[in-house]
Amino acid sequence: MPAFSIIIPAHNEERYLQKTIDSIKKQTIPDYEIILVTNGCTDNTEEIAKKNVDAKTRHLSLPKPNVSVARNAGALNAQGETLLFLDADTQLAADALGKIKEKFTEQYAVATTLAEPDSAKISHRLAVSFKNLYHYLNIYQGCSGALICRKKDFQAVGGYNPEIIVREHRKLALKLKELGKFACVNTAVTTSMRRYQQWGLFKVSLFWTKKWLQDRSGTLKESSYEIVR
Repeated sequence: MPAFSIIIPAHNEERYLQKTIDSIKKQTIPDYEIILVTNGCTDNTEEIAKKNVDAKTRHLSLPKPNVSVARNAGALNAQGETLLFLDADTQLAADALGKIKEKFTEQYAVATTLAEPDSAKISHRLAVSFKNLYHYLNIYQGCSGALICRKKDFQAVGGYNPEIIVREHRKLALKLKELGKFACVNTAVTTSMRRYQQWGLFKVSLFWTKKWLQDRSGTLKESSYEIVR
């Protein structure tokens, strides 16, 4: 039985999925399984997933796109004690699992990591640095593109709400925080800046600032989240 189950939901992620898988295979700790959950794909994502199936990698295929349903399906099939939900456009640093194993002790129920942008643009790096700061200082408990919890705790809180596909990590983290503390593990994932590139820094910042203020004031309402590929 592996220590970690790394669950990757993928909807039309042919540009990113292989790099994400390759980053996992470079881990200094090999005690993991990968569960790829393709959902409603219309590109070559499923073919990429199938080509990577081996002794440590499984593939689940769902007919409709829904990231929360996909993550729940992965967790249901997971064998590891610790679940790592990883976005399909997000790559792990080679020391990630080792750092998580060291930091994610029993006092914590949910964790994320620091992040690095896949772009050298200064505005992108500043935006990610700000996000790292509020995670590291525990000002806000969100997700860098990787969310960590124990399978027993995930099951105890009922997993992801299948009706929510925006801020679904945040909603799960709040439920898990009732069982223990939130941690920010000192390792970085490299995440895609495609939304910043297509929306622009101002629109992205305004969107998430509005959501943060709504969350703090208790007036948060879910909204659709335009898919960017």
